[in-house]
Amino acid sequence: MSRAKSPSPSGISTQAIVWAAIGWAALALMFYLFFNTPTEGPHTILTKGDECPDLGKTFGVVQGLFVRPNWYRVGTYIFQTVAIAFSGILCLRNWRSSKIISGRNVWLGLGLGIIAWGIGNLIFGFLDFQYQSKLIEAGEPLKQITQIPEASRRKVLETATNAIKNLVEPFPSIADIFFTATYVFLSWGMAMSVIGRRLNLFPKQWAIVGAVAFVGIGLAAYVTFVVGVSSGTSKILNIVYALGDTWLLIVATILLLAFWGGKAAQSWRLLGSAGIAMFFSDLWFNYSINVGDICRAKPYQSGEPAEFFWILAFTLWGMAAALEFDLSSRPTSRSRKS
Repeated sequence: MSRAKSPSPSGISTQAIVWAAIGWAALALMFYLFFNTPTEGPHTILTKGDECPDLGKTFGVVQGLFVRPNWYRVGTYIFQTVAIAFSGILCLRNWRSSKIISGRNVWLGLGLGIIAWGIGNLIFGFLDFQYQSKLIEAGEPLKQITQIPEASRRKVLETATNAIKNLVEPFPSIADIFFTATYVFLSWGMAMSVIGRRLNLFPKQWAIVGAVAFVGIGLAAYVTFVVGVSSGTSKILNIVYALGDTWLLIVATILLLAFWGGKAAQSWRLLGSAGIAMFFSDLWFNYSINVGDICRAKPYQSGEPAEFFWILAFTLWGMAAALEFDLSSRPTSRSRKS
């Protein structure tokens, strides 16, 4: 990567873009590792009856909940949003450039997918903040419920119940429209990166692709059907996401095997690495949600270290776009086989 010094139209060299991406990912990793511990609490929250039927038919009181501080959660969304904007802009820049010789549709699909994910992530973040804060706010009066006179206790419970009755949960929600669109665009873009190319994989390499696909499908099925206890829309969305992640994993493996070696293939190796990072981040995220138990004050909370792999995936896609733009801008790149 040391030769990638060609300036972009904005005057920023490709090398500077790559090092900025690496630095941002490193900062994000340290942020997640050092500050992810839930420290605020203990809180008392009120849950709906269908969430914790053992605690009550209409509602349940959960005590001892510790949550991550809001400044930390805001920080995670800042790290994610900057990485998303960075990679989305660079991918769409490649699509708009007539110099790109590797297939502009690849970068259009990736750019639209990344931007869609960013919009969905901001909507999810807003709903997540609102949902958690309302639960905690509604549960505050319940901390001293045993000290409240019997005549007033019913009114306090009714007030708390009404406060959470119409809360919109982060999942499933309108954010999933954009997340679903993400998988459509990313799958299309990643597919365009291999369709029509002379991959020339050896039988052993195809066997590796098959083995990776088998393991990926097995892991996704385990998290979705064995660990997962969701139903209805949530179950359907989990299946869609599992299929999308598995497809990304398969294409990523093909890219890594087909373009292993040579400086001209750096961008494709980064694309493959990004697909693998996306697969593991989504798998870890779904697993964390499925094993979370709000009834025992251990629900899934945004800010899990697994989210770092999303940032890693986006920065890798952005780096791949920058390197491909740099390579296509060189006078000798026209002779490269696509």
